[in-house]
Amino acid sequence: MANKWRRTWVKIWVNECLTGTIRFNLSPEERSVWYDLIIFGGQCRQPGVLASNEGFPLPHSYIAGVLNIPQELLDNSLEKFKLSDRITEDEDGIRIVNWEKYQSEYGRQKKYRIKPSENDPDKYTKGKYGHMVKK
Repeated sequence: MANKWRRTWVKIWVNECLTGTIRFNLSPEERSVWYDLIIFGGQCRQPGVLASNEGFPLPHSYIAGVLNIPQELLDNSLEKFKLSDRITEDEDGIRIVNWEKYQSEYGRQKKYRIKPSENDPDKYTKGKYGHMVKK
């Protein structure tokens, strides 16, 4: 499902970034590419999938240009990410594995950002604060 809005932030786990496998399995350059892919994945139409649209993957040369890195670094990093099951790549684009896990906090809190409908009398009690009190 395509996104109708652009994400303006992505979640990065502090402890996991500093002490997890990304820190000791990847070189500083590869970590930079990994974090840039996470950021780029948040900007794409389908969150976590680097593609212009479903069925239209972004060329590696374009991604390298956006990330301002040599294509060789991107290609080598992508291969390493595939071997460690961090990404998959197919005709739809580069997919960040477990994207939902990386960005789950946004989804978990979504229900709190949506104001309850005051027109649904079956869900909420009447009164001054009734819109906040479930039956």
